[in-house]
Parts: sequence; structure tokens; C-alpha cells
Amino acid sequence: MIYIFHGNHTSQSYNEFSELLNNYKLHEKFHQNSKNLEIDSLNRFINTPSLFSETKVVIIENLFSLLKPQLEAVSKLINSRPNLDYLFWQDKKIETVKLKLFPKSTVKIFVLPEVLFSTLDSIRPQNKNEFVKKYQNLVSILPFELILFWFKNHLRRQLTTYSKFSTTSLKETYLNLIKLDYRSKTGKLLEFKENCLERIILSLIDSGP
Repeated sequence: MIYIFHGNHTSQSYNEFSELLNNYKLHEKFHQNSKNLEIDSLNRFINTPSLFSETKVVIIENLFSLLKPQLEAVSKLINSRPNLDYLFWQDKKIETVKLKLFPKSTVKIFVLPEVLFSTLDSIRPQNKNEFVKKYQNLVSILPFELILFWFKNHLRRQLTTYSKFSTTSLKETYLNLIKLDYRSKTGKLLEFKENCLERIILSLIDSGP
């Protein structure tokens, strides 16, 4: 059986992937990432006779990041031995054309809610009302740690590209998010973390361009 986990909700997809891995604790494993994957090693593992061949499992992370010729070679090898179990996890959404290389696979996709990205887009100068409305919806459906991660990532990207906010305001806000993350994880936060995050972003929005 071939199991494929992918999507932009990487934390959820990896959690599900890890839960399935727990079912293979006693299996003989071939576990690699695409960066160090050797097709010859995979071939030997799959095709070498073993007294415990029925308990073999192949686990590859980010397999679909391989170049096309390599990916096609791996898929041909894997599809030639359908009697084994294969678990693949990808840190992003996989293109449909690549998924077709494994037509008999069980595919699970994990997608972040659109409200996350619309909330990020609402972080603009003098846009408090829209941000607050979307943020309140967001915190009701996603874990705080995931929201904070995306907020930090959003500001970090703006620091290296274009932003309607000043560089000074962005840097100050980004540092405040890092401090919030630290205080939240160490139990030193004296207010609700969701409220603190909202206050930090509202301060940025008020700062203007």
C-alpha cells in the first residue's frame, strides 16, 4: 500500500504521517529524505530477499522534490513491488501530474484555511476593523503557535521584499513577536497570548506607512 501525505498545513500532515508510522515500529525500515536518497540503496532494500520481507516498509520524506528523471525512476521501482508498504510525506502541496505516478496510492491532503491568508493580507496600514474581525475568526479555528509562526513569517518576508510599513515598524513588530513566542513558551506571559498578539499587530497597523 502507498500512503501520501501533503499540503500546506505541514504540521497537521506530519502529525498524521507520524501517527501512521507508529504502526510500523516492528517493521524493517528504509527511511530517508529526498536530499540523501540513493536509488540503488532503495532498490537493494526492496528487492533483497529477507526472512521478514513481509514486514518491510519504505518511508521517504519530500520524495516529490526530486528532479523529474529521478522521481520517475523511483516511482517505476516502487510500482514494481506493490506488496510492500510505502509512506511518503511532502512539505507542500504536490502537483497532480506527480501524484499520477502512483495511481494506486492513498492520498491525504492537508490544507490551511483561507482565512489565515486573508488575515495576513489584512495586515495593512489603517485597516484595524478588517484585521480584528478576521483575526478573531482565525484564533477560533487554528492553534496559536501556528498563527504566530505564520505572522512572523509574513513580517520576515516583508522585511526582505516590499511593504507598506516602514522598516523600523516592521523590525520592532517582528522582535515583539519573537519576545511573545519566548514568553508564551516559558510561562512568563501575563496576559492571554491571543490578546497580546492582536495588540502587537494592531500597533503595527496604527503605525501607518
